[in-house]
Amino acid sequence: MKNILKFVLFLFYTIFLFLIKDVKILILAILLNFIVTFLLKTSLRNIIYSTKTFLPFVVVTIFFNIFLASVQEGILMGIRIMICYHVTYLFSQTMTVLQVANVIQKISMPLKLVKVNTKNIGMMISISICMLPILKREMETLIKTMNAKGEQLKLNNMVILMKNMFISILKKTSQMEKTLLAKAYEE
Repeated sequence: MKNILKFVLFLFYTIFLFLIKDVKILILAILLNFIVTFLLKTSLRNIIYSTKTFLPFVVVTIFFNIFLASVQEGILMGIRIMICYHVTYLFSQTMTVLQVANVIQKISMPLKLVKVNTKNIGMMISISICMLPILKREMETLIKTMNAKGEQLKLNNMVILMKNMFISILKKTSQMEKTLLAKAYEE
């Protein structure tokens, strides 16, 4: 029950972040995040390191919002995304992938009334969460391979990179399917 409450609070908090228009409330959200960080005794060094890898995405998002809306909206969106990323990082430190999959399976129990297999939903969520670090490593390997060949990361090279990434994803998915079938996982 505790994990379900934590998950639901996480969802509502992240949705609420994107509905906030006032800077003062966003500052309160930042303070709340730091309080939770210290209560959970999370390493600030790990948070800063993971934030540095996420920062280019935030900068691009800010520029798109400045271009499409306004400077204020771009900055607010950047702050929202950073807060959301920080909350997601804290959430990932408090729950394992299996716990998240179990919570989603329990939350989706009403779908059993319309004959949806909630066990499969939990399995799909856990597999997709576990695939994220694998995909990140795969992307880094492909980029290093391109750099070793003397290729620069350009738009036309992105097609080749994505093609190789897609092939890798299909191979890993096929391996997972064979593993699940070998373990007699039922649909």
